[in-house]
Amino acid sequence: MFTTELPNPEPVRKRQRYSSEFKSEVIAQARQPHVSIASVALSHGLNANLLRKWIQDADPNYVTKRQARLTARSGPVPSADRPAFLPIAFSDTPKSDSQSIEIEVTKGHTVIKVKWPIRASAPCLIWLRELIK
Repeated sequence: MFTTELPNPEPVRKRQRYSSEFKSEVIAQARQPHVSIASVALSHGLNANLLRKWIQDADPNYVTKRQARLTARSGPVPSADRPAFLPIAFSDTPKSDSQSIEIEVTKGHTVIKVKWPIRASAPCLIWLRELIK
């Protein structure tokens, strides 16, 4: 009779559990001004997404407050009732003899007009994509 030994199975990895005291200490550190959530998570050996979830669970208004801070820094955040793109107006009669791409961007009282050579349309597209991010 032949017998074969099976290798020992690897131990099953169990989900890590953290105490409430540890969570509140880490959340307090992450809420300090000018502190990165990712750096706090990294310093404690945590995933940044897990720490963000703990913060959100501790304060349900966290997402709203974070959006308000981001809006104050970089302008309004696109919402469902507002389009997330720049409307572009086309003239009814395109000029076939034009040798450049003309782009006009308006934000508030600022107007930016750009003329780009038509032979360099690929870099223009790349620039425009970066502009509207």
